[in-house]
Amino acid sequence: MADKAKICKQVEFYFSDVNIAKDIFLKSKMAEDAEGFVPLETLLTFNRLNALTKDAAVLADALRESSGLVVSEDGLSVRRKDPLPSSINLDERTVYVKPVPTTASLEDLQAFFGQHGTVDAVWRRYYKGKDAESNCKPSVFIVFRTKEEADAFRAAPPTMEGAQLTVQLKNDYLQGKAAEIAEKNKYKRAKVPEVPRTPAMPTGSSYRLTGCGDIASFSEVKGLWPAEDQKGVRYVFMPTKDTALLIFQDPETATRMVASVKERAPMLNGTQPTLAKLEGEEEKTLLENVEKEIAERASQKGGRGGRGGRGGRGGRGGRGGRGGSRPVD
Repeated sequence: MADKAKICKQVEFYFSDVNIAKDIFLKSKMAEDAEGFVPLETLLTFNRLNALTKDAAVLADALRESSGLVVSEDGLSVRRKDPLPSSINLDERTVYVKPVPTTASLEDLQAFFGQHGTVDAVWRRYYKGKDAESNCKPSVFIVFRTKEEADAFRAAPPTMEGAQLTVQLKNDYLQGKAAEIAEKNKYKRAKVPEVPRTPAMPTGSSYRLTGCGDIASFSEVKGLWPAEDQKGVRYVFMPTKDTALLIFQDPETATRMVASVKERAPMLNGTQPTLAKLEGEEEKTLLENVEKEIAERASQKGGRGGRGGRGGRGGRGGRGGRGGSRPVD
C-alpha cells in the first residue's frame, strides 16, 4: 500500500521555494498553465515519486491532504497554494559540509542534519560527467530554514559516524574554490592566447517554443527559419524533449523572426509551433541557466569560447536528481 505521507512530502518538496529556485523544468511546466497547475502524469515521471507510486489516482488522493498544495477539481493536476515569492535567497542559509558517507540515503542525511535545525533541502554533489548515485561526492550542501540556524551549525559542527565535520557557508566555500582553481590555472592561462569574450546573452529576446511534440535536436528548431536567417537565433536551451527555449540575438531580431514564423507558418513534426515570450523572473532564470551551461562547457573544454549559437539539452540535472541536485564545483 502506498505511503500517502511520503508521497505528499515528496511532492511538497518539488513545489517548495528551495526546489523551484533551482528546477527550471518544473518552473517551466508551472508557467504553461495560467494558475500554475502541473499534470500529475508529469510528476509521475520523476524518479523519487515514481518509486513511491505510479498511480495518478493514488497520487491525487495523497495530495488532497496537503496544506500547501491544491489538487484540481478533475484530480488530474496540482499546484502550489501560495504564489512564488518575488525573490528567493538560499545562499545565506546554505552550508557546505564534508565528509559525509557516500552510501547514506537522502532520508538518512535529512534525519541527521535535522537534529541540528530545520532542514529545507539536502543537495548531493556529484563528480562531473557521472550520473550514477554511487558517484556522489563525500560532501553536500544543506539548506537550513533560517540564516541563524546555518550560522549556528557552522559555529559548532558535530561529528558524523566518528568523523569531525567541516562546515563552511556556501558562499565562503565557492569563493575559496574559485580562488583555488584560479591559482591552479594561472600558469595555464598565461600560455593560452586569450579568446575574445562575446557579449552576454541579451534581455527581452527570449521565447518558449512548444506544441510540436518531441524535438530531436536544436537544429530542428533553427530549421524553422531560412538558412540566411538562422544566425538570428543566439542560443537554444532544451529543458525537456517537447520544449525549446530560444534566445535571439536582440529584441528587434526576436520580434522579426517570431513574426516570420507566424506569417510563413512553417511546420515542425507536422505541427505549427507556438512561440511565447519569456519575461521577468522566467527570462532571468533562463539566462542564468544558459550562462552556467556555457561556463561549464567552456571549463570542460579548457577554453572560454562557446557562447553563441549552438545550445543544448542541459539544465535539468537528470531525472534522478530531483531529490537532490548537482551544483557546480
